[in-house]
Amino acid sequence: MEYLLVVLAYFVGAIPMSIIVGKLTRGVDVRDYGSGNPGTTNAIRVLGRPLGMVVFLLDVLKGGFVIFLIRIGLFEAAEVFHPLLYGIASAIGHIFPVFLKFKGGKAVATSVGAFLFYAPVVGVIGLAMYLVGLKLTRYVSVGSCTGAASVLITSYLIYFFGPEAGSTAVYLFGVGNDLFLPVLATIGVGLIFYRHRKNFVNIKNGREPKSNFMQKK
Repeated sequence: MEYLLVVLAYFVGAIPMSIIVGKLTRGVDVRDYGSGNPGTTNAIRVLGRPLGMVVFLLDVLKGGFVIFLIRIGLFEAAEVFHPLLYGIASAIGHIFPVFLKFKGGKAVATSVGAFLFYAPVVGVIGLAMYLVGLKLTRYVSVGSCTGAASVLITSYLIYFFGPEAGSTAVYLFGVGNDLFLPVLATIGVGLIFYRHRKNFVNIKNGREPKSNFMQKK
C-alpha cells in the first residue's frame, strides 16, 4: 500500500494544472507564451491573476492530496510512510511530469501544499516569507527561495523544540524530534533551489523579469 501511495502522489503531482486550466478557459497552452514554464508564475503571466491563482490553488492541493487522505484516517498508520514523503513525491511529479515528457514546473506551490497539509504552521510561514521576498524584490525566484529557506529553518526548529507525539499541537506543527521533517524539508528545499539556479544567473546578468503580482493595479 505505501508504495502504491507514492506512485499515486507522483501521478497527482504530475497533472499539469496550468495547461489544463489554460486550455479549458482560454484555449491556450501556457508553454507557448512567457517563459514557457508550465508553472504558477507563467500561468499568472499568461492567463492573468485570477486564473493564475486557480492554478496555484490546484498545485497546492496536488502537494497535499495524499497527506490529506492519511490525515483523515483513510489508511492505517502501519500501511504508510511518513506523510511528507508523499508530498515530496508530488513535488517530483510536478518537476518531472510523465505527462509532459518530464519537463515541468519548479514545485513551489506543490511543496507549499505538502507542508500546509502536514504541518500548517510551517506552510503558512513559508508562504508568508515568499510574499515578503516577492514584495521586497519583485523577483518570484527570490520570493520562492526565501519561502523555501524559511520552511527549512522552521522545520529544524520544530525538530528541536516541537510538541511531543500525542499532543493536539502536532496537527499544526508536526512532531518534535521527528528527523523526517527536517530531512524531507532539506530535500524539498534543495529541489526548489536547484530549479531556480538559472533564475539567479539571470538576476546577476540583469535578464530576470520582475513581477507585478504584489503591486497595486
